[in-house]
Amino acid sequence: MQITKSDMKTVFSKLGLEIRSTGHVYGWFVYNGKKILRVHHSHGKGEIPGKVGDKIRSQLKLNRNDFLKLIGCPLSYDDYVAILREKGIIE
Repeated sequence: MQITKSDMKTVFSKLGLEIRSTGHVYGWFVYNGKKILRVHHSHGKGEIPGKVGDKIRSQLKLNRNDFLKLIGCPLSYDDYVAILREKGIIE
C-alpha cells in the first residue's frame, strides 16, 4: 500500500496522536488518558514503501478499506474509536 508522509501527517493530526520525533516520528493514540497504541514512520518526504504502509495500517488496527477511508477523510476520529471498540481494543 503506497502512502505519503503527507498522508501520515494528516492521519496523525486527525487522530490527535501524541507525537515524539527522534530518528523516526512516533505517535501514540491516547484514549481517556491511557496509551492505546503506537505508530511510527521515518522522517523525510515522498512516499512510504508499500510494506511499511501495511505495517502502519496494522499498527492502527485497521483493515485496508478503513485505512484508506482514514487517509481520504470519510473516516473520522469518532469512527476510529468505534472501530477500536468493536475490536475490543478500548472500552
